[in-house]
Amino acid sequence: MRVKSNLDEILYHKIIEALIRGEYSIGQKILLNDLCEKFEVSRTPIIQAVKMLNKDGVLTIMTNGRVYVPEYEYDTVKQICEARILLESYGLKQLFAEQNEDIFQKRLELIQNAAKQCEQYLMENKTVELAMADLHFHKMILNGTGNEILQELYTGVQGRFIVVSYLTRPFKERDFKGTIKDHRLLVEYIAGRRKTEALDKLKEHISGVIVKFK
Repeated sequence: MRVKSNLDEILYHKIIEALIRGEYSIGQKILLNDLCEKFEVSRTPIIQAVKMLNKDGVLTIMTNGRVYVPEYEYDTVKQICEARILLESYGLKQLFAEQNEDIFQKRLELIQNAAKQCEQYLMENKTVELAMADLHFHKMILNGTGNEILQELYTGVQGRFIVVSYLTRPFKERDFKGTIKDHRLLVEYIAGRRKTEALDKLKEHISGVIVKFK
């Protein structure tokens, strides 16, 4: 059972990576048999992975069972970004409110390590890995709160964000250096306990997607 669960999760991430690479487009129909052939697995783990992706807003399963890459209007994109800002800002506020210095430093270290991983992938020109590491960096901002309900909500928000961000702009048009610069500033502001600047930078960083979507 554990092996099966792991396979579901592996396929979940592999399909996300395929979306990030631009192998699918917004509104495209995805055939389960094609996924089985692509990843050389049976239908059962593919179905489970697709259900997970549907729950997280990355794919849409219609009432007739057909699977599509979702399409989002501008207002929905704005709401997705607003939700992401709200949740990550909460994570930052909780971090700045932490009175235990050891806990603060441990959370800061997790965020720093995630930022360094992004930089390493940029240096190696591994764009897909960088995109996945960027998602992890932002998760670290919220995960330290220990609030599992908010983390679950965030996974769904981030899933929708993946579609909006990576399927509307191809890799060649993306400013990965700008992403790394923003990460560095966020880490610097957090380490220096500069709460207002950190929150402002986070909002600016995420809101950029709204501007580019127009």
